[in-house]
Amino acid sequence: MSQTVLSPRTDRSERYEELLFAAAQCFQSRGFAATSIDTVARHLGATKGRVYHYFPSKMDLFNAVRDRAMDHVFDGTRAGFNSDAPTIDRLTAMARGHVRAILYQHPYMQVLMDGLQMNRYSTTTQFQREEMERHLARRDEYESQFRDVIAKGAAEGQLHVGPSQAITVQSFFSALNGPVFWFRPRDTDTAESLHAITEDVLRYSLLGLGVTTETQSYPTQEVPS
Repeated sequence: MSQTVLSPRTDRSERYEELLFAAAQCFQSRGFAATSIDTVARHLGATKGRVYHYFPSKMDLFNAVRDRAMDHVFDGTRAGFNSDAPTIDRLTAMARGHVRAILYQHPYMQVLMDGLQMNRYSTTTQFQREEMERHLARRDEYESQFRDVIAKGAAEGQLHVGPSQAITVQSFFSALNGPVFWFRPRDTDTAESLHAITEDVLRYSLLGLGVTTETQSYPTQEVPS
């Protein structure tokens, strides 16, 4: 059903969020195959019953983690996308929100990337195929927002886009998504150090679109914990 493209955020209780984050950490560190309901329960210091109260299977839990990851990037970029600011300012705000979501919600983002390669997890059942289609639809919806803003900037002569806009946009995303692969959260991380990483990634990514000025100092948007 097409309506399922939107994530059902029906339960935002603290216990539910703790469970999702614990699951994200387990899927990130152990991979899908090596993670079980037992694994998540032990990591959380809870019983399997607490996990099963919300999720009847590991796949349901995995899909909920991916849904929450998409929620985080949508939340992080919504203000920039909906802004009436100049196009480059909108794109900068969206890109900054995207990178901040990666840094502050890293376990979720790693699982999201892994989940988009579901062939690793034997996507053979009807349920898995339907869930993959739903997640791909959300990803496409998200990326289309960036494509629209980049196309507008190119039409205004503010952004440099190659002969294939699709390749340009995917290259832009490759740069923005870099921290998913090389960033590792540390206890010594501070708001200042994460901001510095965000701005470096942002500056490099925008350079590929011909934006060579210093990134603007927009107010940072809160990232849900």
